[in-house]
Amino acid sequence: MVDPISAFGVATAAFNAIKKGFEIGRDVESMYGDIGRWMSSCETVNKEANKAQKAGMSVEEEALEIFAHKKKIQAMEHELRTYVNMSHGPDAWNEVLRIQAEIRKKRKEAILAAKKKREEIITYILVGVGSLCSLWVVFYIIYKAMN
Repeated sequence: MVDPISAFGVATAAFNAIKKGFEIGRDVESMYGDIGRWMSSCETVNKEANKAQKAGMSVEEEALEIFAHKKKIQAMEHELRTYVNMSHGPDAWNEVLRIQAEIRKKRKEAILAAKKKREEIITYILVGVGSLCSLWVVFYIIYKAMN
């Protein structure tokens, strides 16, 4: 896991690359990689900010730092939303967010399905081993009874 401070650095670098691209006239499509990197970093900042605890930093300092990062990300998002909506229409950013939510949902479902399948396989293995052990005990008892 990346700490929120490092993720904020990545988000800032990606945002600056995007902003520079817009300034020199690049189209949005050529910057999708940077926008994706920015979104991933922002998600990490928001998710990990509450988990992180910096050594030597007071609760108040840490809270203010996290607050400042979140506000800066909101300002970046507003600016990116404006660029994307101007390039692709007034509802383009909402479409990006909807697609992003669908992808997250599908990934979560895939992870849960893989976990369930892994649990089923383990169950089958345990039942198989238990059955073999039971059969071995039965055959051993029969063998001892015959001798």
